[in-house]
Amino acid sequence: MENLRRCFFTGHRRLPAKRLDEINEALSREIERLVIDYDVRDFISGGALGFDTVAAETVVKMKEKYPHIRLLLYLPCYGQSKKWYAKQKYRYAMLKSKADEIIYVTEGEYTEDCMMKRNLRMIKDAFFCIAFCIMHNTGTGITLKNAKEVGARIINIADEIYESN
Repeated sequence: MENLRRCFFTGHRRLPAKRLDEINEALSREIERLVIDYDVRDFISGGALGFDTVAAETVVKMKEKYPHIRLLLYLPCYGQSKKWYAKQKYRYAMLKSKADEIIYVTEGEYTEDCMMKRNLRMIKDAFFCIAFCIMHNTGTGITLKNAKEVGARIINIADEIYESN
């Protein structure tokens, strides 16, 4: 199955600033482990602020060492970044320019359920999940719950980061 070679990312939009180095190190380590140990080739980001952006940027960097891996952006709607600040829009545009494939999960602009549709599509299309989840009553928590229900292999790097201290 093709999705056995795919991993999606899910995580909070706000990341603890003092933990960013640890988050980046853990992301790099887990991406590399999936590439080497499980021949994962496609990494799917939902394009949101926070963890999605950091994870996608990490994949772009990892492509220097592993040029066969791909960054797929599963975007929830057109105009996702419409209300973002200029710096956030710039990072988003850079990621879109470096993505190997961009898939818009819905046809139009933002709707109440476009994020959920995006998350369900990522779950359906990937076997592995690298997450950063410390608050389980959030969209990230719901996404992880849904992924567990279908048997996805979940790596929550927040557990590793917070258990090591």
